[in-house]
Amino acid sequence: MVARVDDETTIYVSPVHDHTYREFVESDNLGGALGYFIARERGCRFEILAKAVDLEAARELFGLMTSRARSAT
Repeated sequence: MVARVDDETTIYVSPVHDHTYREFVESDNLGGALGYFIARERGCRFEILAKAVDLEAARELFGLMTSRARSAT
């Protein structure tokens, strides 16, 4: 899943292949490659924001992050 949030920010949700995970994650502080990674690209910076256990949880987080109708409590 991919959504452009504004002119500078894009949100991504994707699984990561084991090989890619081992290659780019220096210390395993994300709990391994299983699951879905929620990432943000803003300008030239790319960062992992969260990790979801399954696709349903990833979709829910993606929806919350990309929803235009946000309410304050």
